[in-house]
Amino acid sequence: MTISPDQLDAGAADGSAIMQQFIPASPFVALLGVQLEDISDGTATLLVPYRPELTTVGTMLHGGLIAAAADIGVMVAAWAGRPVPDKLRGVTASLSVNFIAPLIEDGLRVRAHRLSTGRRTSHVRCDMYSQAGDTLIASATGTYQVG
Repeated sequence: MTISPDQLDAGAADGSAIMQQFIPASPFVALLGVQLEDISDGTATLLVPYRPELTTVGTMLHGGLIAAAADIGVMVAAWAGRPVPDKLRGVTASLSVNFIAPLIEDGLRVRAHRLSTGRRTSHVRCDMYSQAGDTLIASATGTYQVG
């Protein structure tokens, strides 16, 4: 099952409300198990609970999962609190991830905040921490276009 823009409420109050609809409805986000913990103007906190099928070697979470979580965090923070555009669409224009420490048998907490907002483009920083110990795992920056 896929989600299309016409399944989202274009009459939603703002981009935060759109993301609250989108996150639980997106098949890829659901596959990763991403949960939206908090969203406010320009910020978002997400959680990816640990699951053995998300590992690469032993109990270490896969770097691709961490990069995908960063991409989702960038998207959510870019939409957070923005006015709803005429066209419900968006795209990541760039994403750079710096891996700092391995994540071993632990969930991933994603904290993203918008650094700047243009008419359609946002620049976002996204830091990813271990769920249990709050150890910095990776840091990312991304550019996202809304509408």
